Amino acid sequence: MIWRSRAAQLNAVPGPRAARSQTSALMMKEGSANGVVGQARVFGWAVGAAVIGSVALALWQTGSWEPAWELFSDRERVQRVVEGAGILAPAVYVLLLVVQAVLAPLPAPAVAVAGGFVFGTFEGFLLTWSGAALGGVVSFGLSRLFGRGYVTRSPRARRLDRYVEEHGAILIFILRLVPLVSFDAISYAAGLTGIAFRKFFVATMLGMAPGTFAFVYLGGASPGPGAYAVLGVLALLAVGAYLYSKRRFR
Repeated sequence: MIWRSRAAQLNAVPGPRAARSQTSALMMKEGSANGVVGQARVFGWAVGAAVIGSVALALWQTGSWEPAWELFSDRERVQRVVEGAGILAPAVYVLLLVVQAVLAPLPAPAVAVAGGFVFGTFEGFLLTWSGAALGGVVSFGLSRLFGRGYVTRSPRARRLDRYVEEHGAILIFILRLVPLVSFDAISYAAGLTGIAFRKFFVATMLGMAPGTFAFVYLGGASPGPGAYAVLGVLALLAVGAYLYSKRRFR
């Protein structure tokens, strides 16, 4: 029995060839991981370059390099830019929404209202909903790529991170219902946490739908009882979301 146990121990010890193969496997795994990180960084820089190019295009479309804040704050200016793009108007409009979402704190309401004026309520809502969601995804991705590593190295931040992983979806949904909360700040903050992208995306799409429809409707519909009704519903949703958040997350 003793001889058998010693033989088993000797067989369990890897020989030189096995040790070399294990070392090679570990090196290959490390190299693969480094390659993924490198690809992610390249992708991040590509996204950053695309955002800068988008900003340049948006400013160029105005006919002058006027301050971006003045453009995104003025519904009539946004409307002129979009209408001046001709058949490319939907693409330019979505591009403006992406730029607005990524470059905090550019205002969004004027852009959404302009979308209602130019495209009508239905098409304007779909374009605004899609463009804002795309901008939120880009903001989330940039924050996750360049800022997530700093959060994981902080013990205090890791405790908050675990909480957000568990309750982040409902929190994002509630915050999206309140128009006064910065859309950009939510996206960038969510990217720093460990919340799954799928949860972030679904909560964003559902939470921002009422507010998006309300602003687009104000641009695409004639003033009247309908506009006041839409604003009233949006206000009720915002107040309800605020009260629910105070009760749930106190």
